[in-house]
Amino acid sequence: MAGAAAMNNKMSFNEAWPILQEEAINKLIHNLEVLEGSQLNNQCFTSDDYMRLYTVVYNVCYPNNMSPDVEKLYEQYKRTFEDYISSKVLPSLRGKENEDLLEKLLRRWNNHKTMTRWLSRFFNYLSRCFIPLRKLPSLQETSHLTFRNLVHGEIKDHIIGAIISLVSS
Repeated sequence: MAGAAAMNNKMSFNEAWPILQEEAINKLIHNLEVLEGSQLNNQCFTSDDYMRLYTVVYNVCYPNNMSPDVEKLYEQYKRTFEDYISSKVLPSLRGKENEDLLEKLLRRWNNHKTMTRWLSRFFNYLSRCFIPLRKLPSLQETSHLTFRNLVHGEIKDHIIGAIISLVSS
C-alpha cells in the first residue's frame, strides 16, 4: 500500500532533481569510474532503488505530462550525458594514440551504454508520457547522439589515425 501512495505524491522538478542527481546519477557516475563491466551491472542499484527512482520521475510527470517540469526532466537527462561526456569521457581520451585510444574509447563506450541503460530505466516514464507526444528522440537515442556528437566531433581524426596505424602494422 505504501508503494501505491508513493505513486500519487506529485513532485516538482526542483524537488525531484536533487534526489535523481544524488541517488541515481552521482552514484552511477561514481561506479562507472570505479567498477568494471559486470561488477557495475550487478552491484549498482537494487530493485528497491529502481522503483524509488522511477517513482520520483513518475511523480513529476503525473497527472500533467506536458508540464514545464516534465520538459525540464527530459532536458536534464540530456544535459547529464553532455556534462558526463565533457567532464569525464573526453578528458580520458585526449592525448591517447593508436591502440591505447581505441581501447579507452571502447571502455568509455561500454560505460556510456551502461549509463544509458540505467538512466533510461529510471526516466522510462518520459518514454510513455512525454517523448511520443512531443515527437522527440527516445532516451536511448538522445544519449547515443550526444556521445556521437561530442566524442566523434572531437576525436574522429585521432580514431581514423589509430585504425590506420593498427591496420598498417
